[in-house]
Amino acid sequence: MEKRDYRRYRFGLRDWMEFLIRILIKGLVIGYLFYDSFKMCVICIPFFIMDYRDMKMNRQKVQSRELTLQFKSMMEALVTSLTAGYSLERAFSDARRDLSFVYDKDAYIFRELDEIIAGLKVNIPIEKLLSDFGERSGVEDIENFANVVSAAKKSGGNLVRIIEKTVRSISDKISVEEEMETMITAKKLEEKIMMVMPYGILFYLRISNGGFLDVLYHNAFGVVMMTVFLAGIYMANLWASKIMDIPV
Repeated sequence: MEKRDYRRYRFGLRDWMEFLIRILIKGLVIGYLFYDSFKMCVICIPFFIMDYRDMKMNRQKVQSRELTLQFKSMMEALVTSLTAGYSLERAFSDARRDLSFVYDKDAYIFRELDEIIAGLKVNIPIEKLLSDFGERSGVEDIENFANVVSAAKKSGGNLVRIIEKTVRSISDKISVEEEMETMITAKKLEEKIMMVMPYGILFYLRISNGGFLDVLYHNAFGVVMMTVFLAGIYMANLWASKIMDIPV
């Protein structure tokens, strides 16, 4: 099985379908509201490229977030097994069994646990397996956990106690990040509503008093003005997204 690099996101068939439907709807809306001509959708091509980039970045963030939360559950299951007196290697097998009652079989963490368990069966050191996982994950918490396990193995200290402290510290950090994400969710919803408002205003004007906007259609001045207006909306969207993109 090919190892997955979580630092990148690969578009699947469903992602491409969603992207194509999204740009089709956006192209029709922009062509109707801003230019009264669907031929002018060609102007939207640069914005569609931006949409692809933004969609891919958002999917990658969601992927990393899901992996982080699943990793948190895995660490808590590891501590439970270690406290019961099992070895670190045995704890991973128990963690996989416990998580099977929590997550779907296609969850990212099962793929990684299977890699770790298979590696342990052929005597690959656990610190090497975790280090590889941490590097591919691109998640700081996973990399830190791998470094702690590696250092504990080399120093010969109380591995169980060290891991318990590390897991408690990382779990608390992830919990705080979850709270922060919940706090800004409402603001992100407000941002999306504000970005939709200009389209709603134009749509209302078109269906209530279509002649009011005729001066902006089918002439050079109108095309320039509507293009500037459209670019302004995208710039505002970009600015708002950067404000809402709070690193946690």
